[in-house]
Parts: sequence; structure tokens; C-alpha cells
Amino acid sequence: MTDKMLGLVEDGPEDAQKTFGPNHPGFVVKGVDDTPGQKAYYIHLEAKPGKEDQVQQFLRDINSGVDQEPLTGPWFAVRFSQTTFGIFEAFPNAEARHTHDTGPGGQNFQRGAALLRDILAYPAQLYRLDVLHGKFNVMFGQPIST
Repeated sequence: MTDKMLGLVEDGPEDAQKTFGPNHPGFVVKGVDDTPGQKAYYIHLEAKPGKEDQVQQFLRDINSGVDQEPLTGPWFAVRFSQTTFGIFEAFPNAEARHTHDTGPGGQNFQRGAALLRDILAYPAQLYRLDVLHGKFNVMFGQPIST
């Protein structure tokens, strides 16, 4: 997400549960942008109790959009516990990540803070990452042909 699209940008990890109340901004972006190299987001989402199904639907909506983005991938939605979810998504460079931010997948976070406040216990934590190393020729035990 570009800084102009955000309500709040932070440099590093903080305990969001202590920082935000019930009127939180929906999501917070952490980390630097526009450095050279491959990029990724790690997004941490904590559902309110009883809202887990809605968070899963939110993730499905993002996945449907990301399927239309040729420069986004790999993309994974994951579940850590009953209420804790995450997204890992990678991009060839910062420009592709910016394209995703306003594309069919990324725009789900732009649907409004009200939706995110309704389903999340605290703002989604979007971490901007630099990809340092990776294994790119196997997915779920199957070779990937290029």
C-alpha cells in the first residue's frame, strides 16, 4: 500500500492490541518501500471471536482478486489458530507490489475500515518485506516448470 493510501504507517513491530481500540484504522503498514529487489508482504490478521468465517471469506475474496494479478505470486492465506490468520505474497519488485496494492487483490483492504473493524480484533498488520533468498522450483512437493 502506498503511504498516501494509509491512515497509519509504522517502522517496526508494536503490540497492536495495546495501541488501538474499537475504532482502529483497519490496517497498519510497517516497513520501508521502494528499495531494489524482490518484495513480499506478510499480513497478520486477528479475527474477533465469532468472526473467523468472515475473515476466511475476506481471504477468499483477496485470493479471487490475486488470481487476476500476473505479477503477484506466490500467494498463500494461512491459519495459525482459531482466530489468527496470515497472508504471504511475493512480487518481483516494488513496482509490482504497488500494482497489487490497487489491483483486484490488494483493493480488498481499501473496502473500508468499517468492515475490518467489524471482523478484526485489531488492525491487520501489513509488513513490507525484502525477499533475500528462496526456493522457486518446487511447490507442495511438485516441480514447477518455467
